[in-house]
Amino acid sequence: MTTRVRERLALPPPLSLTLHDGDRTVGWVRGDTVGFRGFAHETEAAHAAWVAYRALARRLARTHGTRPPPIDIEPLTLQRRGDEESILAGGRPIATLVRPGPDSPSGADSFGFQIGVPHPADELRVRALGHLMYRTLRRSGVRWAMWRPDVSPPPAAEFVAERPAPARRRESTRRVTRELAAAASLAAVGLAGAPTLYARRWS
Repeated sequence: MTTRVRERLALPPPLSLTLHDGDRTVGWVRGDTVGFRGFAHETEAAHAAWVAYRALARRLARTHGTRPPPIDIEPLTLQRRGDEESILAGGRPIATLVRPGPDSPSGADSFGFQIGVPHPADELRVRALGHLMYRTLRRSGVRWAMWRPDVSPPPAAEFVAERPAPARRRESTRRVTRELAAAASLAAVGLAGAPTLYARRWS
């Protein structure tokens, strides 16, 4: 009698990378999610998320021969869903806001956002689309505190304090909506030169 033993191949660990431009850490990759950091506040992060998502949606539409999903110019809002804060454009979720914190991938003193790459999301595809979003952000002229040498983010203590009261969160939502038109205009402005992005595996 012969007994057959079925071999089980171990699955590779989820992709985990830190994204750098020169000596600056600009973002991260965790599995099928690409994130960027270094924004001064939630409004700045939300505007950048809209620019990055629009670039991703257009590239995927061209690849698959479909129309990109409509993204209204306004309103751009924040909505809490469980433990996460979603960034919505025209009522549709486009990204997740990442607030500062000791264990936050965005760091202790800056805001960020992350966007999921639709499947199939192999390493090559996620890297390529992450670079596309980063290149688009840098060329768009959208506000990004990390790249403004004359602007320093507020101290970490202001960010990692208690959760904002509902009234303050509503004010943040109104501010995001009010300033989105400015981000749409900035997205049409080009910057000279292409940034160089490289990834380092996170251990």
